[in-house]
Amino acid sequence: MKLKIFAVVLLGLSFGVNGLYAAAPVVDAQDARAKQQARNNQQSQLIAELVLQINQLQQEVRQLRGQLEEQDYRMNQLSKQQRDLYIDLDKRIQAAGVAQPVDETGEVAENGDTNPATASSEVQDAYNKAFTQYKDKQFAFAKSSFKSFLEAYPQEPLASNAHFWLGQLHMKDSEYEQAEAQFKAVYAEFPGANKTDVAILKLGQLEEVRGNVNAARAYYQQAAKEFPDTTAGKLAKAKLETI
Repeated sequence: MKLKIFAVVLLGLSFGVNGLYAAAPVVDAQDARAKQQARNNQQSQLIAELVLQINQLQQEVRQLRGQLEEQDYRMNQLSKQQRDLYIDLDKRIQAAGVAQPVDETGEVAENGDTNPATASSEVQDAYNKAFTQYKDKQFAFAKSSFKSFLEAYPQEPLASNAHFWLGQLHMKDSEYEQAEAQFKAVYAEFPGANKTDVAILKLGQLEEVRGNVNAARAYYQQAAKEFPDTTAGKLAKAKLETI
């Protein structure tokens, strides 16, 4: 009898212990699912925050792109205005290089440069001869006549103008060293000469043709700074935007 009771007790204890061990995995699984859910929630929150930040960045990029496009448009408009100014001024200045010479104001000189206060009729006639040949595109004769004028009247006020036109002729013939010397003589030998601004501009153009960009820029800066209100000074300022 006692043996039966002991067996029943052992059997009950066995079931109880097994039941305890069997229940444990259920609790662990629930805890794991809870932790996984918490991690998923955290990840979802992080993803949501990242998406929000990305959307904000995209919006800022769109705004910046719009500002850049607006600035590009304004720059293009300014560049177009600058080009139009350059073309207009260049046409007026380049007239001095081929057909009808222009004076420092950009106006076409129809009858030659004059200086009635100081030039005698002999000097004026000799100058007008060379100038007329230049205007009539008789460039070889004009070059010879201007050289003769400078040899005969090197100190006359009109000699400054003669240096300028002779520089133009040398530049047309790609005689750059001679052209440089003549343009510099315009104001170096005659301080305050009325063609100083155009001569400095021409030196800039000469250096640009030679490929000396820094030297060209220096001459353009000089002309723009010293003669801001003349045609040559304005053209020099415009040229600074293109080199």
